[in-house]
Amino acid sequence: MKTANKIGIGAAAIILLVAVYVQAAPQSQFSQTINPGTLTTDIRDASRNSVANPSVAMSSVTVSFDCQTSSGTFGSNTERIYVDNPGAADNGWTLTIAASSTTATWQNASGTLAFDFNDGAGTPAGCSDGADTDSYAGQLTINPSVGTITTDCSSCNTTGITLGSSAGFVEGSVDSITLVTAAANSSDVGRWYFTGFSVSQTIPAEQDSDTYTIDLTLTVTAS
Repeated sequence: MKTANKIGIGAAAIILLVAVYVQAAPQSQFSQTINPGTLTTDIRDASRNSVANPSVAMSSVTVSFDCQTSSGTFGSNTERIYVDNPGAADNGWTLTIAASSTTATWQNASGTLAFDFNDGAGTPAGCSDGADTDSYAGQLTINPSVGTITTDCSSCNTTGITLGSSAGFVEGSVDSITLVTAAANSSDVGRWYFTGFSVSQTIPAEQDSDTYTIDLTLTVTAS
């Protein structure tokens, strides 16, 4: 009887030892954070590479004793105007264009010849020097309404994306021109490019023959 009791106690001890080493199933929780990117604008080619020196070639004209107009196109298949919104602007955005300064002018390489881009005086507008800070005539007009909107990602759409209206630069009142507006209902994650904006420049009478340039800058701003 004493031997049987000792065996029973030993068995109980073994069972207790097994119970102590039983573990729960292993579990690990992974966490992933995706941060919004930066709202940006750029000019890129058809392979989405940034264009180093984008340009707009205006139609050539001949020296005239009358005011005249040249034309061009801003945004082409090889120089697409891009806006990237990687979750950075949930309430929409606005794309504008402006010169580096309101006192800037079209100038030749030596800076000895110039005409204006933001003087709306005269008939047609830009043919006369008005009451601005310089003594040059000339006005640059951009019409984005005739352009094209293209989405550039699989889940993107053009909902809420609106092209701007035709406008001419006027010093002090129209210092920048709105090209595109994205409303609050536009895609919070989207990429678009724009082509075919019409550009025209009024050239004052008797402007000297040469090649003239002016720099304009794109800016995209979250609403």
